[in-house]
Amino acid sequence: MQDEDAKARAEAAFATAVRAATPLWRAGCWIRAGLLAGVWGTVLITVDGSELPRTAVQLSVGTVAVLIAFAHTSQDALERLAEVRAVPGVARLADHLRSTSGRATVDASGLAEGAGCLLATWLFAGPFPLHGLPSQARALGATLAICYVTQAVLQAVIDPGWYSTEHPPSRAMRRFRPLIPPILAAIIAVGLWPYHPAVAELPTTLYVLLCLLPLPLHYLGWAAFDVLLHAASEQDRTSLERWRRTLAIDLHSQVKNPAGLLQQQLDEDDPDLAELRSLCWNFMLRVEDMRLTVLDVRRPAGTRPFGELYESTLSIVPSLLRERCVLAPQAERLTLSSMDYQTARRVLPDLVGNALRAGARSVRVDCATHRPDDPAAEVWLTVEDDAGGIPAGALGAPHASLTVLRERLELFGGGIEWTGTPGGTRVQARWRRQSTGSVALLPRPDGRVG
Repeated sequence: MQDEDAKARAEAAFATAVRAATPLWRAGCWIRAGLLAGVWGTVLITVDGSELPRTAVQLSVGTVAVLIAFAHTSQDALERLAEVRAVPGVARLADHLRSTSGRATVDASGLAEGAGCLLATWLFAGPFPLHGLPSQARALGATLAICYVTQAVLQAVIDPGWYSTEHPPSRAMRRFRPLIPPILAAIIAVGLWPYHPAVAELPTTLYVLLCLLPLPLHYLGWAAFDVLLHAASEQDRTSLERWRRTLAIDLHSQVKNPAGLLQQQLDEDDPDLAELRSLCWNFMLRVEDMRLTVLDVRRPAGTRPFGELYESTLSIVPSLLRERCVLAPQAERLTLSSMDYQTARRVLPDLVGNALRAGARSVRVDCATHRPDDPAAEVWLTVEDDAGGIPAGALGAPHASLTVLRERLELFGGGIEWTGTPGGTRVQARWRRQSTGSVALLPRPDGRVG
């Protein structure tokens, strides 16, 4: 059990690292591009014209490396490069970069940036620096170049490949990871050393600081990334577990209970067909509502849009009949409290179903509030159709769905009324709003409410 839990934690950490990798890598690419642009500017402003060709050659390596790094952050860019056949080697490079994603390994992007960092640094110090640079420009250029290489290697230290569960790094790579900062510090010390006395030396303090820069930056960055990574993955696992438990409870109350009521009615010696029909509608609507709930996990708690209920209701109506139904624009933007939504969910399918079974060719649905500023405000749900009206005796049978519906609405201080119109029938169900502030309007596309 402990092994399974450890595996689950490792998988969660790797998944979190992969999600964080792309924005972190892109941010790092922009940082390195900015540092490299600073190196270009420092050299172009101060270098002698005769040194420009050599400067351009050395800095072009780092420039191409940064472009490759940008491409490495986008699968779309790599796929487009893989289709390039006019330039030899480009497609092969793209295939190589795609194969190294999510793995702790040396790739062409890292090697190119390493070479670019080294060549950029040697413009200001090392075995063959530029001559004639002012000391301030030399110090600034060296600082930018070392910051470039330090940031690039830091990105490698916290690469998601170190946490991969599919292609875990080898034991040798895991042992090598803690040694990266001191190895880089030693490389910087050797690379920055002023081998030519004719070249002004860097200030000793700056030289020491640049050599030691990888040690605190890499170890602290590594530790901070690990802490944030595991905290985020644990939060993700906790949220998922909580969501699963909540979903299990909702499934029980939203699906199992209506199914139980339907089964109970079927077990009767002489089940009422009208009530069976109503329970079937309710059961199908609950299933559809749960599907929408699972898909829309970002919905604010406590309120539900009436337009969502209308769409759920239409989803269980035969497709040939759906085009006969229309929702008033005002009702689509209306939101209801959880309790009012449950009441509306019990009312709407029955009213729409009755209208369609009566042969209506046009069914218009509306939902609004009467006196919305009054604590005793009512919710009004109206269905108008062009059918012949309510069948005789529909409200007389004690177990008829409309009779049961009216009794339930009366429990909330409401009721249901049928009115004949020149074109058909108008049915209005009403009930007292069951929580203050439970009804609101969603904003229109133009930003207004109403």
